[in-house]
Formats: sequence, structure tokens, C-alpha cells
Amino acid sequence: MRPLTNEVLSRFESAFNSEEDVLTLVADTIGGTVTANGLWRIFGRSAPPPGIVQWNEPTLWKTHWGELACDQTCIGEDIFGNQLVCIAKTPDLLIWDHESGSLFTLQVSPDVALKAVLEHGIDWIEFYKNGSLGIALHRLPDVPDTSHLHWTMPLVLGGVVDVNNTSIVERTRHLIGHAMLWQQVRDLPPGSQVIIKQS
Repeated sequence: MRPLTNEVLSRFESAFNSEEDVLTLVADTIGGTVTANGLWRIFGRSAPPPGIVQWNEPTLWKTHWGELACDQTCIGEDIFGNQLVCIAKTPDLLIWDHESGSLFTLQVSPDVALKAVLEHGIDWIEFYKNGSLGIALHRLPDVPDTSHLHWTMPLVLGGVVDVNNTSIVERTRHLIGHAMLWQQVRDLPPGSQVIIKQS
């Protein structure tokens, strides 16, 4: 994957229209690039594999999340597997939390958000204020574009943001695994003790 540049981004900015097919636009302009020191990957026709169209096929991983993922158009992701999404009739770029399926809005459109990230990184985004960015940068050389950096003990189960609590997992398997976990814990009251069975 190649670095996102102002020249490449300008092609996306000039053509962006929230009413149009954003998957094709992303693939044909900024697809297959990385930004924020490589922590954000923008999906292209083939990179990261399996490519933007197949990644958005419901049967690949979204069906495991049901209604929490079905209406999303994923145009990219961060190294942890949180998806950068557009939703019909919602003008803002959103971050979809891969552990809970919840959405966090950047309160700006995708073209404006990507320009801000290209110029200022992602430190300004409240979603990342848990200290994860330093760990991501430390582990970045170890994570191929076919994988995500996984919290070995998921944060939703009380896992800590620590480099020793990270491992590398293939992208599709990672999101399906988190879907299966979330289905089991989503209705538990906050603070519930969860006992993990070792297999």
C-alpha cells in the first residue's frame, strides 16, 4: 500500500458527493493508500486484500454482526480493525468500533476528515484518547495489511491498553471472532464478571 498524498486526496475531494457510489470513488481515487503514519488503511480494489468490494459483501463478515454492521459502507480501517464507514443519509465519516459495533462520528464529511488526518494525524480524534496510538505505532512494523492488531484480552472484557495485551490476527477472522464474542456479552450489565473458558 502507498502513502496517501495531497495530490491523490485532491482527486477524491473534487469528486466526492455523499449521494454517489462512495465505494467506486474511493477505489478509483484514494484506494490502496495509508495515512496517519500507516495507522489508517484506505481500501482499494485489491489492497488490503480482498479489496473494497469483497470486504463490503455482507457474507464475508458483516452478517455475523447483523444490524450493527449491515448498513455500513466501509471505506477503510485502522490497524486495530475499527472500520471507517459511511452510512446512507449520514454526511459524516464514522468510526465503527470493532469490539462493540458502536459508531463514533467525526462530525465532518469523509473528504474533510481525510484532509484533516493527512495534515494532522489522528491524535485529535477523541476515539483514540485511550493511549492506543503509541502502542499501534510500536507494533506497526509487525502487522501486515492482511491482519489487525488485536487486544488479546478484549477491552470490552476489561483488557488493558498495553503492548503486552496485543497479538496479530487475520482481518476477517478477527471481525467474525469479535462478533461472536459481542453476541455473548452485549446484554450483560456494566461491570459483570466474565469467566473465559480456555479451549
